[in-house]
Amino acid sequence: MAHKRNIITQAFREFKIASWAFFHTQGFWKYFLIAFGLYLLGIFSLIRADVYYIDDLNRSIIGYKEWDNFSRYISYYLSTFMHMDTILADVSPLTQLVAIAFLSFASLILVWSIREIIWKNERSRWEASEEPYKKRLTTLAVIASLPIGLSPYFLEELSFKYDSPYMALSVLFSVMPYVFVHHIRAYIPVSILASLGMCMTYQASSGIEIILTIFFGFIMWNQTNAGLKKTFTFMGVSFLNYAIALGIFKVFIMHPFAHSQAGTSSYPLSELPSGFISNMQMYLGYLWSDFDWTGVKICFFALMGVFLLSIAYQSKRNKILALLLGAVVLACGIMLSYGVYLVLAEPLQRPRAFIGIGVWSAAMAIYVVSAWRGWAYKQEDTRQTNSNALVSRPFYARSFFVASAVVVGFFSWSLIVFANAYGNALSQQDKYQNFRLTILLQDLVNVMPKQKSYKDYTFRIKGWITASPVLENSSKHNPLMKRLVKITDGKYWVRTAMKHYGWGDVPEEQPQVVVDAEDFEKLAENPKCNPATAGRLKARVDNIFHLIEVYPECTIIELKGKDKYPHAFEEELMRQEEEKMREEKMKEEKMREEKPQSRELKRAKV
Repeated sequence: MAHKRNIITQAFREFKIASWAFFHTQGFWKYFLIAFGLYLLGIFSLIRADVYYIDDLNRSIIGYKEWDNFSRYISYYLSTFMHMDTILADVSPLTQLVAIAFLSFASLILVWSIREIIWKNERSRWEASEEPYKKRLTTLAVIASLPIGLSPYFLEELSFKYDSPYMALSVLFSVMPYVFVHHIRAYIPVSILASLGMCMTYQASSGIEIILTIFFGFIMWNQTNAGLKKTFTFMGVSFLNYAIALGIFKVFIMHPFAHSQAGTSSYPLSELPSGFISNMQMYLGYLWSDFDWTGVKICFFALMGVFLLSIAYQSKRNKILALLLGAVVLACGIMLSYGVYLVLAEPLQRPRAFIGIGVWSAAMAIYVVSAWRGWAYKQEDTRQTNSNALVSRPFYARSFFVASAVVVGFFSWSLIVFANAYGNALSQQDKYQNFRLTILLQDLVNVMPKQKSYKDYTFRIKGWITASPVLENSSKHNPLMKRLVKITDGKYWVRTAMKHYGWGDVPEEQPQVVVDAEDFEKLAENPKCNPATAGRLKARVDNIFHLIEVYPECTIIELKGKDKYPHAFEEELMRQEEEKMREEKMKEEKMREEKPQSRELKRAKV
């Protein structure tokens, strides 16, 4: 018992030492404000757009939570304090400001942790006491950390007026353990608790700890005096902590859940290898096709190049081996950043599920500008950072550091530019969408009598509200823009608008026909909506925006328009899905044809 108490005391002591050192690092609050200001610059147009994103509209009208459906219990209970009520009112942009505050802390943690590991050279002891006022943060490293929150994929998280703080908090939970990377007694409990926190805020961050553990383990081996034993101990303990946390979450906390976009069920063991590869192909397919060769993609590839060169130059091992292993680590970081979604039978494919790639980009960028110790700081800091031997670098080394800093700077700038273009495109799409919905609802009012009850009345809606001219222009070379901005489909939003703007209890979804498959072939299976059996056509409106056909028990709405620049990868996925559906339909028809023949053969035998 005394031994257990001693371990707990030591763990708490190490927790206090590392926490104190982190919050009292030189210039901490100055760099926090720099990070916060840069994130604010990135999402300024998004805040100004003031758009209700996806389910924000329903939350603002009804005030519901429902995050417990996804086992996100921290989000569920924390929202009461965020909104100071159990009924959630719209308090934006306060929620988004809280989100970037969490991201600013996450940026400082990642910078602090990476640079602390790099500083452990031959003259440093790994278990030495922390120096609270040591200079671990620089403006350049903070700039390098911006992909954590300004990754084009994380912009979807920041678009939510209600969800954004808890999505950002999941990232903070995921990077938090690495503050204690030199203090194993504190690291273990913090790591397990932080992983559980991530699971109960937003599970799309599940890849962060996987890729950062690989990253930290590699730089320990490649550039420090940690040695193989300490490196593998750190990685083994980290993955064990992660597995324990996920096990606790799955067995005791999580409840299975599925909706039209994703589910929590994983592949059975027999299908796991093929399912894993299929999800990996889907994930990498999106990462590749979401951008043409614009600033974001070019700068990302340049960052990968200087990352590999920096690994080879800084390595204390064999340079060729370091370069080869660095390439493997780079590939693993990109592929595994999707996290546990790789083993799910129906993983979320929306941009908001791709959180990990932004954190991986930030880790590479911070490493590149932090690895060159002697030139990252002012000369008076060299004694404190233990880098006296590195001050006199040759010209080519100094040139490479400057070039690396330029690459990192342009990469972060490209993300700020993309984020502001996205906010403006989102604003214009919202105006265009409201314009289309206004015309549609006006026409419906004129041709369709209001029902006393919509319990037995059916709405069938085909098509989407297409892209506005501004969105078309923004997505020409950045196809991801459409995946981010096209926040509505006609089926859901028309019903939502009708329900909340005076039409009464119109169901938002009518599940007797699968929502994602509301095409005319499927509609024909419902006699109430099949023109041949639906009865008299009571009214019809046909214009350039939509077609409305009103029958006694069904109204069919077709939203018109076609996108100029569709997302090629999504079109291919839809084509494959349609092909699969056609094959299944042909099999069903073949089976129907074979059944009568088999009955005739049986009669003949008798």
